[in-house]
Amino acid sequence: METNNPIINWLPLVIVLLPFSAGLALYLAGTGRPKLTNTLVLVSTILPLAFAFSFYPRVKAGLFPSLTLDILPPVGLSFRVDYLGFYTLLLFAAAGLIVSIYSLRYLEPFESRRHRYFGFQLLVLSGCYGVAAAGDFFSFYLFFEFMSIMFFVLVAHYQTGSAIRAAYKFLIMTIIAGVTLFLAVAVIYWETGTLTFAETGLGLEQSTLVMVAFIGFAVAFGIKSALFPLHLWMPDAYSEAPLPAATISSMIMLKTGAYGLIRVFGNIYGIDYLAQFDWAYYLVLLGAFTIIFGSIVALAQEDLIRRLAYSGIAQVGYIILGIAMINQLAIIGAAYHILAHAFMKGTLFLCAGIMVKEAGSRQIANLKGIGQKLPVTMTCFTIATLTAVGMPPFNIFISKWHLGLGALELEAMILVMILLISSMLNAAYYFPIVTRAFLGTEQLNSHSEFSGLTGNSSGHQTAGFTSKQNKLPLFTEAPAMLLAPVIVLALGCLVFGLTPVNLPLELIERGIAIYF
Repeated sequence: METNNPIINWLPLVIVLLPFSAGLALYLAGTGRPKLTNTLVLVSTILPLAFAFSFYPRVKAGLFPSLTLDILPPVGLSFRVDYLGFYTLLLFAAAGLIVSIYSLRYLEPFESRRHRYFGFQLLVLSGCYGVAAAGDFFSFYLFFEFMSIMFFVLVAHYQTGSAIRAAYKFLIMTIIAGVTLFLAVAVIYWETGTLTFAETGLGLEQSTLVMVAFIGFAVAFGIKSALFPLHLWMPDAYSEAPLPAATISSMIMLKTGAYGLIRVFGNIYGIDYLAQFDWAYYLVLLGAFTIIFGSIVALAQEDLIRRLAYSGIAQVGYIILGIAMINQLAIIGAAYHILAHAFMKGTLFLCAGIMVKEAGSRQIANLKGIGQKLPVTMTCFTIATLTAVGMPPFNIFISKWHLGLGALELEAMILVMILLISSMLNAAYYFPIVTRAFLGTEQLNSHSEFSGLTGNSSGHQTAGFTSKQNKLPLFTEAPAMLLAPVIVLALGCLVFGLTPVNLPLELIERGIAIYF
């Protein structure tokens, strides 16, 4: 049921327009104006989170903010924040604010092209918020494509040869995803005359075109989620983009693909319709293989950022696997893993940014003993690694628990075994980083001060926060604007599993129950 409060109904549009307007303003007028940049970034990320959170009492009561604008005929532009939309929007807005705060310190005030970076970062966030708040698949498609194209500039930010190549690889994959998604959306509109998010599907008839549309959705969202074998853009993009941009992709952009696939299964086709066919079975196979593939390749990486990238590919496999199992427990687990992975991988990436700045290297072998100089950072990193393994009471234990129950409901013990093996592989490629950091002999380069140079594999090396001779007191090992977001995300890996009522899980259960 839609809420009848006109102010509330317009807020989803405001949430999208705030970072959009600020991003344009920064790109056009932000050169050499760091104070303006900082102000616009903070305002355009704090207000969307506050507005999104204000929806909670109404959404909890089953009253959903809804708005349709009579533009872009014949479909129009629509917004609707239901249970899943609210859960996703709130997660995206929170992640956007946290990463933006970190980014403001990570990129120095007078760094070249800083205004352009933040301008396009805000444009990307605007598209992400639009995806979460979209009320139909046409609106979803527009925001999804806008978000993807804007991210191209962030990948190419350093303008080195390798960064440009990574950006063009990302762009080619984005074009493929856009074409296949447009084909799928067009077919659904041709077959039904609507693209609205129906609660139990659009009542599709069996046809070859409808199957082609399903393949189009799977390819488009598989590319965005980095599902094997459509993951090719991800490792290079994460290695060459500024680290905060890679974090935004991992925490938010990858999740737009997973969120879109949930909408396709539940709101476009309907669970009962898909249960008649074996289409989803192939996604189960791809999801399961992606889990193992990503984990094994991550184990072989000596570059910290590339190891995080490949582990992200494996983690996305959990989400696709859960959705494709087409039962309530598994889809709940998949939807919860969107949040669990966002907090876990966000913590790891932001910790990695501090670690790399301190060590002056992304090679894992060069991070020995770094826990002695960055105890809080490495404690947060450790919390995130325990989360990735799936130990209770951390978030990923909750999502894997539901995924495992969903697999048992299907009597698919092989899927349960894959979940267990993946946990062991997570431990194999994360725990050595932690043990070397705390127990290894210190091999860090000496750095006299924090210089703020950003780092990637293309020669953008870094300088540290502390001198080798002078260890800083606890919580002052790195600038507060870097350390505070890391601590918040690390706490987020744990807090939902300790509270009497898990509010994200409650929202997901109510949202997914509508499909069954």
